[in-house]
Amino acid sequence: MDARQATATNDHPTLVLIYQDILQKLLAFVPPKSQPKLIKQFDVPFFAQLLKHNQFDWTSLHGLTNTTFNWVHKLQMPLRDATTEAARQKVLQCTDMVEAVGTYVDEVHAVIDTMQSDMKEFYDNLEHPVVQHMLKESIHNLK
Repeated sequence: MDARQATATNDHPTLVLIYQDILQKLLAFVPPKSQPKLIKQFDVPFFAQLLKHNQFDWTSLHGLTNTTFNWVHKLQMPLRDATTEAARQKVLQCTDMVEAVGTYVDEVHAVIDTMQSDMKEFYDNLEHPVVQHMLKESIHNLK
């Protein structure tokens, strides 16, 4: 699924599938209690209607970009914040819609891939003393 080609050819079904894929990947990081909020904010049927009626514009793209990257910011490791912000800015600085949508998809997939890698590394090292200390600190801070 190429977002640039789908945007250039107005292939709305493909764009909706790409959007749904991003939502599904983010849902994997969200606790079940918060999933309805994410689903509501990503409102796939509304996105599909915007595309169908040619109403997806720069304002829509900027809103979508900010919503997506705000969720990523909440879910990722804090040390990734600067990289994620740079990815968000890269999307917002595009001046061509085809390139902007493609950049959005590329950058979102890149930060989600990093999140998945970070989670794998965390679980692979769960028994490490530093990780154990971080977990104890986190639990202590919740109290």
